[in-house]
Amino acid sequence: MRRLLSLLPLLTFLSVSASAHAGQVDKDELDDKTWSGVVRCMQCDRQDAIDLGMLITGSKPVFPSDFECRDIDEGWAIDYSSKRDRAALHGGIDIPAPRGTPILAVADGKVVAMFDNHETAVGVRVFLQHAPMQTGKPFWAYSEYAHLQELPALQIGSQVKRGDVVGLTSNTGISGQAARAKAGGSSARPGKTRRDALHFAIMYSESPDFAVLQKNGGYLVPVRAQWMDPVSFYRSTPPYDSDAVAGLKESEKQIRIPFQTPGGAVHPPESKLIWPYTCLPR
Repeated sequence: MRRLLSLLPLLTFLSVSASAHAGQVDKDELDDKTWSGVVRCMQCDRQDAIDLGMLITGSKPVFPSDFECRDIDEGWAIDYSSKRDRAALHGGIDIPAPRGTPILAVADGKVVAMFDNHETAVGVRVFLQHAPMQTGKPFWAYSEYAHLQELPALQIGSQVKRGDVVGLTSNTGISGQAARAKAGGSSARPGKTRRDALHFAIMYSESPDFAVLQKNGGYLVPVRAQWMDPVSFYRSTPPYDSDAVAGLKESEKQIRIPFQTPGGAVHPPESKLIWPYTCLPR
């Protein structure tokens, strides 16, 4: 048993048959850095997440002026230590929307994990796996949708199409202030409620293999995973890795975002990807 894994003796693996969940492997297939950088446990080194790509790139979404699209209010890899009981970075982007607003699959893919857990910071969440042919990218991608109102009527292993509803917007999970109070830190301010929003994250790997782990609410960990700024996922050409994107000119960090309208039309129509919320004509 690897050194870091031995620090977590209570870890259990959600065992499933290989035929039902192609690509799912045992937790022992994960190397220490991948485990630490993705799960980001209390004993984990924050530098591992940074080494796997959790660093600010400066990428910014750009939407057409004649459409109204939901924008980000808390960005990728920002310092989240004030919202946790330890040093932490924001492992995704937050897109606020009214409670109950449908959240869309950003590409064709497969449901590979769902966690109905309100006692974590991210709450109810769903993970999709996207093959290279489904995104047009040279890697396997994993999209995460968190703070959902409830688990959707989806089955593990089922296929979804770009634009399918994968959940409804809410704010499930323990807020940063509540988590600190629970851990014996500063108390939450009375009446302070986290706004309704989608927490959206992207991981990627050259491997189609992943482990599903039940610890502190559950995790999906791709084998040899890397983190990606979710806005960079919408780049039409490489690079996609955070180090390279961070080094681009500012003009190259303005990313035109493909999207879907309520009627189902995709803009531009040839795009394999869409924003996780519909955009409305102005």
